[in-house]
Amino acid sequence: MDSIIFQANVIGMLMYIIPAMLLFFWIIKGLEERLVERKLYLACGIGVVLGTIAEAVIFVSGTHVYDAETAYAPMILVTPFIIMMFMFAGINLKTFRDEPTAPYYSAGYGLFFGGATEFWKLLMTEDMYPEMSSGDVLLIALFGLGTVLFLGGTGMWISYGIRNDNGIRTAARLAFVYLFLIYLNASGLEHVHYGVHDFMLVIAGLVGLILVSGALFHQGYLRLPRIAKND
Repeated sequence: MDSIIFQANVIGMLMYIIPAMLLFFWIIKGLEERLVERKLYLACGIGVVLGTIAEAVIFVSGTHVYDAETAYAPMILVTPFIIMMFMFAGINLKTFRDEPTAPYYSAGYGLFFGGATEFWKLLMTEDMYPEMSSGDVLLIALFGLGTVLFLGGTGMWISYGIRNDNGIRTAARLAFVYLFLIYLNASGLEHVHYGVHDFMLVIAGLVGLILVSGALFHQGYLRLPRIAKND
């Protein structure tokens, strides 16, 4: 059991937390002096805390559990709205929303929120299915990495929505996009744990998830407010 937990911790750090950190550093590269350092750390920290709480709510509700009759339907239909509620709550904090550079903080919040949720999700999955092979773990981790990228982009887009007084509408629309992505993720889980779905279809779903997430993140990045960099 200890080795399983250790393996999940290492993979979670390598696949989720470190990429989230590197992406955030890339976004704010050269702008650190123009942003409020305290709020940069605060956004990332709050993302980790609320991401952990969101995953705890999902765990307690049991929506993440596979059922013989409904499969992963509860996870697909309920999880996106739980996640978006916590995403919106964190980004809409007065500490961030009133800042002209709010999308930068929201990007950090979303990336570390996603890193935290996927970290705990992988930990619970390895605890529930200790017999998984390294390939199975890698496949699940790659789906999770795509989700981290998606939630980083979501953070920026919700911030833009709040600035235009339609933050709730933006979050709701993104919840439906996330629902589709969780469906692809669930297909991967069903393939790994229950031998359902052809492997190539699962890979196609993984590629689709990463492409959608990457496009959302990239478009959000392009809309970031321009700040003069220090020499």
